[in-house]
Amino acid sequence: MKVAFLLYSSPESEDGYTVGQLAGNLRLAGHDVSLFLMDDGVYHAAAFADTDDGKGYSKLELLRLIEGGVRVALCAVTATARGLGQKELVEGVVLSSQYELSHMVGESDRFLAFG
Repeated sequence: MKVAFLLYSSPESEDGYTVGQLAGNLRLAGHDVSLFLMDDGVYHAAAFADTDDGKGYSKLELLRLIEGGVRVALCAVTATARGLGQKELVEGVVLSSQYELSHMVGESDRFLAFG
């Protein structure tokens, strides 16, 4: 099964933790998992992000998802508006667009949005 997630809430929200747990467990179960970050959700992929309060992603958690086969992309427009370019992002995160998000939605069996 193909599952795609959209996360558009900031790292202060518990949505990041929820999405991380769901995406990681679905990937471990053998599913094809994609994650698209948009709006304040792009901060989850910032290389300086490191939350250890149980909310959002830490850098290491996001890297574990990527290394585990979860495709992580983010909206380049909203990242740029927030001062984030490729060099500020965790390695493995792809700068992308709303067009790519529309393909993720169309190709997935399940699409879940958090924000």
